[in-house]
Amino acid sequence: MARSATDTLRDIAGGELVEDLGEAIRELNTAISLIDSKKGGSITLKLTVKPAGRQSGALNVGYDIKTSKPSLPRRESIMFGTPEGDMLATDPTQRQLDLRQVDTSPTTVRDLPIQVTQLKQA
Repeated sequence: MARSATDTLRDIAGGELVEDLGEAIRELNTAISLIDSKKGGSITLKLTVKPAGRQSGALNVGYDIKTSKPSLPRRESIMFGTPEGDMLATDPTQRQLDLRQVDTSPTTVRDLPIQVTQLKQA
């Protein structure tokens, strides 16, 4: 009876291939779970097999694992170019407003500087 592929894969690199492949599967699953879309991903396992020597029957077996994961779209920014070639977050041709901090502490009617006589006249 022929040996199963999973048994062979477990022996490559002393079991590291199976551990690395398991980690790649977990990373792909996590990436897909985090992104709320229909995008998927893929894992490619490449085995390289070369003779270890002349007529020895020994083989050098290497592997490479590539993972293609979906990614979240990156944020974009609106920037303004200057004649010097710089990019700024604010438009250099637009006048800046003189904005000040407004006092936001709570105020009651008793705190207002209005004379009682002014209230009676109204």
